Amino acid sequence: MMEHRVLLVREWDQQMSGSGCCGRLGGVNHELGEESTYAHNRSEMERMGEVYRALKAELFDEDVEFAVVDPRNAIWLVPNILRDAVRRGLPAREILRSVRDGVSQGAIIVDGRVLFSGRIPKPEEAVAAVRSELGVA
Repeated sequence: MMEHRVLLVREWDQQMSGSGCCGRLGGVNHELGEESTYAHNRSEMERMGEVYRALKAELFDEDVEFAVVDPRNAIWLVPNILRDAVRRGLPAREILRSVRDGVSQGAIIVDGRVLFSGRIPKPEEAVAAVRSELGVA
């Protein structure tokens, strides 16, 4: 069983909704599924990938579960932020703040507490913040 959980919130480059006529994600002048469909998000995806790899390398021997979650997957994300925050014993006001900020692109959440939201930190900044939050020297 995990002792800690780190959630990294970033968009995935795939269709997340139904494939009906109203649910397709496409763009102007290109078809769904082309390389350019998610080009505007690619740099953010790659930067969060760098953060993920740095965290995994630095915390490989710690009892930490990592999950990369799309912010559009609120059905999974919100209950898991709540569960982690309650398990940790965070006060209600901080739990609500974590849910609000945790569903944002670029969020990094440790055991229900949002460390970053709305921007992707540099890998070394993320590692330092997560290590501090976990109490790892």
